[in-house]
Amino acid sequence: MNETTKFTPVFSCMAVSDTVQPAYQNRWFLIDENAQVLEDIDGKTAELLLSIRFSYLVFRAPGMLRLDIPIEVLEDDEEAFEPITLNGQALRAVNEGELATAWFSNYYGKTIHLMKLHPEDHQAL
Repeated sequence: MNETTKFTPVFSCMAVSDTVQPAYQNRWFLIDENAQVLEDIDGKTAELLLSIRFSYLVFRAPGMLRLDIPIEVLEDDEEAFEPITLNGQALRAVNEGELATAWFSNYYGKTIHLMKLHPEDHQAL
């Protein structure tokens, strides 16, 4: 039975109302150029709107075009994963691409990457 409730696919972003998918809970992160998870010190993350539509994460922000990121991409190349730090824990994640980096960097006014956790690291959290 599928239960629709709020869950958070992107760490520190707004929750979405959808069928809960444990594999996607806090699976994505926004990180800065130092591979540290972004802290929302100026409130900009709170202004991001996030939804799920047709297996895409859909981001909207004031003054920005919509950004769609496919959810169901299988990362099978271990060399694509980069090290990041979350709460002092070293993890592996893959960058969601240049378009996402450009979109978030433009929105925040500094280099920001959207990263997706390695499946094994995500299960360990």
